[in-house]
Amino acid sequence: MTSADSPRANRDRPIRRRSAAVLLVSVMALLLGLGGRLVYINVELRDRLLTIAERQRRSSTVVPARRGMILDRRGRVVAATEYLPDVFVDPTRIGDMDELAAKLGPPLNLPAERIKQKILARPGSQYVVLATRVDDITAKAVRAINHAAVGLDEHPVRTYPLGESMAHVLGWVGRDGTGMEGIELAFDQHLRGKDGRRGTIRDARRRGIMPSDESPVPPVDGGHVVLTVDAEIQRITEAALARGVDSVKAQSGVAVVMSPATGEVLAMACYPSFDPSNASQTPPKIRRNQAVTDPTEPGSTFKPFIACKALEGSFVSTTELIDCRLGRHRFGNREIVDAHPYGMLDLKGILTHSSNIGMVTIAERMGNPALHEIVRRFGFGTKTGIEYPGEGDGVVRPLRKWGRLTTQSVAMGYEISVTPLQLVTAFSAIANDGILLRPRLVHQLVGPDGLVVREKENPVVVGRAVPSNIARQMSHEFLSSVVEDGSGKAAKLEGYRVLGKTGTAKLPFENRKGYEPGAYMGAFMGAAPLREWGAPELAVVVMIRRPDPTLGYYGGAISAPVVGDILQHSLAYLEVPPDDESVASASKP
Repeated sequence: MTSADSPRANRDRPIRRRSAAVLLVSVMALLLGLGGRLVYINVELRDRLLTIAERQRRSSTVVPARRGMILDRRGRVVAATEYLPDVFVDPTRIGDMDELAAKLGPPLNLPAERIKQKILARPGSQYVVLATRVDDITAKAVRAINHAAVGLDEHPVRTYPLGESMAHVLGWVGRDGTGMEGIELAFDQHLRGKDGRRGTIRDARRRGIMPSDESPVPPVDGGHVVLTVDAEIQRITEAALARGVDSVKAQSGVAVVMSPATGEVLAMACYPSFDPSNASQTPPKIRRNQAVTDPTEPGSTFKPFIACKALEGSFVSTTELIDCRLGRHRFGNREIVDAHPYGMLDLKGILTHSSNIGMVTIAERMGNPALHEIVRRFGFGTKTGIEYPGEGDGVVRPLRKWGRLTTQSVAMGYEISVTPLQLVTAFSAIANDGILLRPRLVHQLVGPDGLVVREKENPVVVGRAVPSNIARQMSHEFLSSVVEDGSGKAAKLEGYRVLGKTGTAKLPFENRKGYEPGAYMGAFMGAAPLREWGAPELAVVVMIRRPDPTLGYYGGAISAPVVGDILQHSLAYLEVPPDDESVASASKP
């Protein structure tokens, strides 16, 4: 009997047949399933998959719009956009990495090993950036290598031709092209334009091989902003402020120059400054435009505003003599002290010598309702409305929260906070016949085609702060005396009459109540030339914060010279004729 005919073999034969049949049926079922799936894919999913494939084959590339320029009032470019390339490599096309790294090292000023590290750190990538925003010389050297793996990818870069000058006015732009602060932020939509798009056909590795047949959408470049700021007056202001701050080893300083007749800001400076092309590396506290955003107690620079109301309401006459108690007097439970002892002074003398005792005596006659009214009438406690982000409105508490101590404090420029912009705006109102104007930083908006989008506006009148006769008397009689005979002598100019007021304020602790010993803010506001009719050409406010008290801290000593410096050089630059030609001629060498 053969093994094939054995009883066991006979028993296994049906099992093998059944297994073969099951296998055959399974294979046929699998083939039918696959066939059905193929039919489903080719019939039901065909359009969808073709759409996906086409989408993968085609891509759309953003064509960035060129951000518009910012110009000063005379057309000087202070912010512009350049296209600078990034240098990149496609590692899949390199070949000999050592050879390529050796060639790229010198033009990129990078060691060959560093280049190799950058490439190896991105395994599988087809786009490895080796250097960003390179200059024309570097770009030309990289192109000369002529390697298939190396490319240049241009990006728009914001540039500031004047460096740090005007940084706090302009603000800066992030890497994504968005304005972050200042004018760059305030007019971002006008400046940035609208990006375009162009189609590209790509291969299986997503490499661009040719333009697609889609119609490209061209970019619309951004418009331009023309400022009221004059770049030369800005330079004069910044230089004078830096000298003033450094001379007394102060923490910081702020200066604002305004045209009292129009409300136009001609210069706005903070020191220390920063580089707007590398602003992200600067602490936010340095970048902040403190002239617009940060309120501070103004000290005695506030006295002229109170004096205007005292005259208007007949709370004091110009001839009345007030006892200033030889520099020390107790009002209730509070002792008020003057910097120098004085006896009987009229209102002119009180302002000229900045007597706290004389001013508090007048303020107590006036009462809080009258004080609060004049404070608000000059615009304090309210944003000026300047087109600039982050403007502070200062601190003026509601009248119901004012007490007798408030009466005394406000008369000396305490218990109230103002921004430097508010202060120069209110001071300009006194110099401008009592008319309060809205300050302006923007002269015009211009489209990318050069056509004016928004014309220069006429001065915007906010209201009348004081009657004309009071404003003229304050300017021509009282505040001119401060510079001629009083605490503001350091701002006196050859050939021009100057009006102004000094101020010195203690600085509060940053984290608790009370005033920090030895911490002061010295301020001066001045305007020139004082004309018989019409507003002065320029008004300037300078505040110097935390000077070394051993080097001086009174506003008349540290800030008045800075204002005089700014006025002298700016009036000469503007070719404003002197008040007295004989004096001007005699002063020439």
